[in-house]
Amino acid sequence: MQKPKVVIRADGSAKIGLGHIHRTLALADYLKDVFEIEFYSYGADDLVSGLIKSKGYTLINLAESDYENAAVFLKVIAKDVIIVLDGYKFKTEYQKTLKANGNKVVAIDDLNEWENVADVVINHAFSGVDSEYKVSDSTKFYGGLDYAIVKTEILKSETSSKKNSTDKVLVCIGGTDPDNYSEKVVNELLKGAKIISLLTYPLNPKFEILKNQAKENSSRLKVIDSLNMKELIKLILENDLAILQPSNIALEAAALGIHISLIQTAENQKFILESLINSNCAVKLESENIGKQIASVAVDQINKQIENQSRLFDKKSPERILEIFNSLLLECRPVNEIDIKLIYDWNNDPVTRANSHNQAKIEYADHEKWFAARIKEENLDFLIFSYNNIPCGSVCIERKETENVIG
Repeated sequence: MQKPKVVIRADGSAKIGLGHIHRTLALADYLKDVFEIEFYSYGADDLVSGLIKSKGYTLINLAESDYENAAVFLKVIAKDVIIVLDGYKFKTEYQKTLKANGNKVVAIDDLNEWENVADVVINHAFSGVDSEYKVSDSTKFYGGLDYAIVKTEILKSETSSKKNSTDKVLVCIGGTDPDNYSEKVVNELLKGAKIISLLTYPLNPKFEILKNQAKENSSRLKVIDSLNMKELIKLILENDLAILQPSNIALEAAALGIHISLIQTAENQKFILESLINSNCAVKLESENIGKQIASVAVDQINKQIENQSRLFDKKSPERILEIFNSLLLECRPVNEIDIKLIYDWNNDPVTRANSHNQAKIEYADHEKWFAARIKEENLDFLIFSYNNIPCGSVCIERKETENVIG
């Protein structure tokens, strides 16, 4: 049977950042065994193209006219696909247009700034009251780290044991870091005695300056610009402390276990910041005296935070999210006259007959009488279920005064 298809609509590049791409790649890995995955992106550069294609997924580059125009986007995709939206241009009207076309829509949101009318909204860092989230009455909302979208390699990895040192610091303030937080943090840390690993990208505007600093401080500063997932996990586990922006890298680090200090660099990071701080799995780093703040962290504080982090992730989010997507393909409707042959075949299936009180084959004439009476019974719900538009089962629920009988 052909796999149902999920179309992921997310944009990214070295210039604008890769957060949405990394997050949806993690999501795709949760779904790939059951669903066919396609990425649609506008402005994808070689970096994004390489990331997506290295995972074996198809990438379709969109024209500028498709960027914010849902009606134009619908012309290049099939009607029966599930559409995942991860970005800040896909607001209420965009979602309405997709749903009006008959598509199931899943919105990955981290702002809560407009009404979401998608079938499903996921905000994996939301720690507030669900009723406060801006979703329509028909939208199912899933919030919190039970639905964390982080790389499967992270969830399957070993986690940190107790630390006995505070010497090693990992710094990652985004791959491009247009506001130059990386250089500021590194300069502050170099005033002390910490050993620093800086993770960034060559398109960081201060990249060459940082590389030169690493040459001048080769015993204390290492600049790293290219890591696979195995190497990233090793890097996180071998450090004692991490200075991070509250994005997916912070969730991944918390899942592995490391003392985390957070520097918020964008509004869309507010929920991860709040979630990790409120659960005592991270601390907020103030902009002044960064070096002194990091120097003051003791080993017992590191281990206490790692202990808190170990309770935060049960590592079952891939299963929960796959169940959400499967539920979008499951539909239920009343049985009607056109189903008579289908129900007859199901009732005469060898397994059905073997598990029935009367195991004899049902004659079609007898089935016709039974079926005609069944679909007219006022106190009976006779329902048929389908998955991905393929009928897969039926149930009868007979409503009585003191009980309901399912058969």
